[in-house]
Amino acid sequence: MEIKLESDGVCLTLSTVDKEKNIKFKTLVKAYEIVTGDELEITENNTEKNSHSTVANSFDDNRDDYDRMPEYHQPVKVDLMCPWCGNNEETTTLYGNRFMKCPKCGNKVFLAFATSRRGVPDHRGFYYKANEVWRDYEDRKVDDDLIDQMKSKLEEHNA
Repeated sequence: MEIKLESDGVCLTLSTVDKEKNIKFKTLVKAYEIVTGDELEITENNTEKNSHSTVANSFDDNRDDYDRMPEYHQPVKVDLMCPWCGNNEETTTLYGNRFMKCPKCGNKVFLAFATSRRGVPDHRGFYYKANEVWRDYEDRKVDDDLIDQMKSKLEEHNA
């Protein structure tokens, strides 16, 4: 058996000495980790219908990984695509910030977590992605009030 893994310019080929044998699942997971840089953990899921192994992000179950979270106000990488001026760059901001100002136009941009977990970088090392307009409390309140007015008009119209 032979398998080829590629990611971001890295290529890894695995093959067995005996072409008729299979490559073990754990070996495939390790090869995937080498090529992508992602840490994975093999967990056994046993259900009545299926009994198979799955791959999960090791951060979910390993509490020691919380020690690797950046400290507040530590510089971290941001993938910026400014919705105001179109500035597209890699930059840094302080961990814990909710918004940043675009270095090019100076407008506020919302900082969303790059992954589904706070404090965990994505596969490219970004902790935040910044591509949405920052809306402070007053802006959100105006929008919510407008939506409430639209809903009440719709209810009046349908009544």
